[in-house]
Amino acid sequence: MAQMKVRAANVELGGDRAAIIAPLMGKNASELAQEARAVADSGADLVEWRVDHLSDISNPVIAGCAQVLRRETDLPILATFRTEEQGGRGAVADYERVALAVLEAEAADLLDVEYGLEQPRRVAFSAFEAGVPVVISNHDFGATPGADELVARMRQMQGELLEWFEQFLDDADEDADVRSRGAGLVKVAYMPGSVMDSLRLAACARHFVDTFAQVPVIAVSMGEPGVFTRAFAAKFGSAATFSSLGDDSAPGQIGLDALVAFDAATGCLSTH
Repeated sequence: MAQMKVRAANVELGGDRAAIIAPLMGKNASELAQEARAVADSGADLVEWRVDHLSDISNPVIAGCAQVLRRETDLPILATFRTEEQGGRGAVADYERVALAVLEAEAADLLDVEYGLEQPRRVAFSAFEAGVPVVISNHDFGATPGADELVARMRQMQGELLEWFEQFLDDADEDADVRSRGAGLVKVAYMPGSVMDSLRLAACARHFVDTFAQVPVIAVSMGEPGVFTRAFAAKFGSAATFSSLGDDSAPGQIGLDALVAFDAATGCLSTH
C-alpha cells in the first residue's frame, strides 16, 4: 500500500532509510544547549525535545528554551510533552497549554500528540495550522497488546490522524503546503514481558505497514528484549528509531554512537 511521506523541515520520513531521533532531556536551557551541541555531526537526523523534563514549563521558559534549541541545532525538532499516564513527567492538565506554547514558539517540526487524550483533535489542528505534522503516539510501560489488538489500535490511530488532517484541509481550503508536509506518523511503544512479545510487535508492525499503512509508522518494543526492534527498525517497517545520548528517554535505547556505527557496518536502518 502506498504511504504518504512526511516532511519535517528538510528531513523526509517514510523513505528508504529509518531516521535516527536523539532525545534531548535537559531540565533547562543550559542543559538543552549542551545536549544539542553534543548531537551536532553525530549522525542523528532529528532531535526529540522532551518538554516534560523541563523543571519549569511556564510559557516564557518554553519560549526561551525554544530560542536556544533553534540556535544550537539545525536538526528538525520533534516536540514531545509526555504525560505521566504514558510514562513521562507531564500532567494531562498542562498538555494543551504546553503544546500551544511550543507551537507558538516555533519549536516543533513534528508534534507528539498522545492517543487517548481528551482533546487531541484540537491540538492536532493547531499543529497543522502551524504547518507541523503530528506524531500520534501510544505507550504502555506495563505490557504489549495481543496481535489483533495491536493492529486494530494502529489502524484506529491512523484513521483518526487522517480524519483530522482531511478535516483541516477542508476547513483550510486545501492548503497545498500543509498537504505536501503530510499528516504525520503513527507511533506505538510497548513494554514486552519476553522476547516473544517483541517479536509479535515487530511482526504486527511489518504486517500493518505492508497491508494498511497510509502514513509512516514508528513501532518500538522497549527494554532489553526489544533492542532489536530499534536496531533493525526499518526492516520491520518503522520510518524512524530512537537512540540516546546517555540518559535514556525510554528503556532499551541504543547509544547514538553505537547505533550509527552499527548502521554503517550492517545497513540495519535501510529498508532494503
